[in-house]
Order: sequence, then C-alpha cells, then structure tokens
Amino acid sequence: KSVIYYCHNGFGLFSRILGFRRAPPVVGRILNITSEIYELAETDLLKTFFISPANNVCFHGKCEYYCDTGHAICGHPDTLEGSFAVHLPPKRLAPRKAWRHPWRRSYHKRRKAEWEQSDDYCNVVRKKAVYNDGRRLADIMDMAVLDFLIGNMDRHHYETFKIFGNDSFPLHLDHGRG
Repeated sequence: KSVIYYCHNGFGLFSRILGFRRAPPVVGRILNITSEIYELAETDLLKTFFISPANNVCFHGKCEYYCDTGHAICGHPDTLEGSFAVHLPPKRLAPRKAWRHPWRRSYHKRRKAEWEQSDDYCNVVRKKAVYNDGRRLADIMDMAVLDFLIGNMDRHHYETFKIFGNDSFPLHLDHGRG
C-alpha cells in the first residue's frame, strides 16, 4: 500500500522510473480536517475554510492561480485521505531561489507566451546565461517530460538551492495540478 501512496499523482513513480531520484518520501494518511488542520491553522489559512453545499468541511490554500473555492479540498464530511510528502528544510537553513519557468503559461486569454509566438524560442532560451552552461536546460527538459507524464500543465516557476549557484538542480515542487 505504501507504493500506491508514494506514486499517488504519478510523480513518485515516474520520477523513480526515469532515474531522477528527486521524489521526496511520501506516505498515505487519513486525517480529520477539523481537528488536524483547522484547529492548528494560522489566520491566513483559517480564512479559507467553509462548509460546502453537501455539508462537507472544505478549505483552499493561499496562492495566485488556483486557490479559490472552485479548487478546494473537501472532507467527507471532514475526513480526508491524502498523500503527504516530506518538506524541505526551512528557507533560513536551505535558502532557495525561485526562477520563472521559460515555458510557463501566460494565463491570459489574448496574450500568448513568448514560446507560443516564436519558432526560434529554444535558441533564445539556450543563449540565456542561466541555461547556456551546465545542465540546467537539460534538467528543465527532464522536468517537462515528467510534468507531461503526470499531467501537470502549470509549471510556472521552479526553485534551486542558492548555495550551489547555477550548478544547482531544479527542485521538483508543486505538482498540485498534476
């Protein structure tokens, strides 16, 4: 059963098959949203809790894109089964840098992303300082393959460890839409 949870959204399974070795340990758990999340939540998260029309306890996160009642996490009525991953050390112990993904979506109905408009976009990216030396561009392509396999279509940012500079590998985080 732990293998099923480890591969919950496909990330762990495909990451392992492709040899990326970047999937954090994951376990499956059944939890009570009321006693294990709501009662321990800080003010910003507390504001996102609500009762659904089906009388289930629901909440959503705090972010720019999909954090709204239409993308909420709901219990039945307040029990939720999920997979839970190990967290990275806090940023004060392992500082990270966020990078805009070169092939991110525009999220705009009429304004296309640069990669959608330019047939030569790959060469444009290859010339950028962060991608013209080392393995970063290859790592980004690996991440794109993984995102395709798990159906993650919203990779708009990625992070690296600051201590390694441009030799850091991209951290495979945020597969929530996968």
